[in-house]
Amino acid sequence: MAGWFLAPLVLEDLIHRTVGRVLVLSPLEALNERIKLTLVIGFVIAAPVVFQRVWSFIVPGLFQRERKWVLPIAAASGLLFGLGVLAAYFYLFPLVMRILLQFATPSMSVQIQIAPLLGFFYNLAIACGLVFQLPLVTMALTALGLVTPQTLLRQWRIAIFVVFALTALITPGDVVTAQITMGLPMAALYFVSVGLSFLVARRRASNARLARVGEGERA
Repeated sequence: MAGWFLAPLVLEDLIHRTVGRVLVLSPLEALNERIKLTLVIGFVIAAPVVFQRVWSFIVPGLFQRERKWVLPIAAASGLLFGLGVLAAYFYLFPLVMRILLQFATPSMSVQIQIAPLLGFFYNLAIACGLVFQLPLVTMALTALGLVTPQTLLRQWRIAIFVVFALTALITPGDVVTAQITMGLPMAALYFVSVGLSFLVARRRASNARLARVGEGERA
């Protein structure tokens, strides 16, 4: 119910942030897109309750140690995904649309249909949500000993090159500001991941020392 009433507000705001006006080419298109967005908003609103129900179902089958790790990881993953979606909505999607529309020549009449516009936004929002999992993935790999923060830090030049190469692929060559605007947050996310990796590695080393001391005392 909340999603149904919020969907028109979100649609209007998203359209005004990007193209200004959109086309509706069939009698059912506006209704279909509102229903789709209603379901998305409804799921977002209900997500805490859904998560609580799922957690209450799986927690009896977990050991105490697993419960201590699974809940924070799942909560952090959901929070990071939500931040990625918000970043796409307020920042990345409007920026990408402005950049893409610059490819239109004066003889082109730009008319965007509502369904492709929303489909593009959904895909970009999911992609941003997954990209925002990078700090969590880095921490998990560090905790498992598969990567080290020193290795990640040594590869920072390659990471920066890859970030700005990707932004250059989706921006016109003469729009340097757009490349910087998109590239800097992605680069900052990488260094945040490296910093979190250092914290995890330090705690892992501390736990290993305590384990060795305990084994020595038992010996």
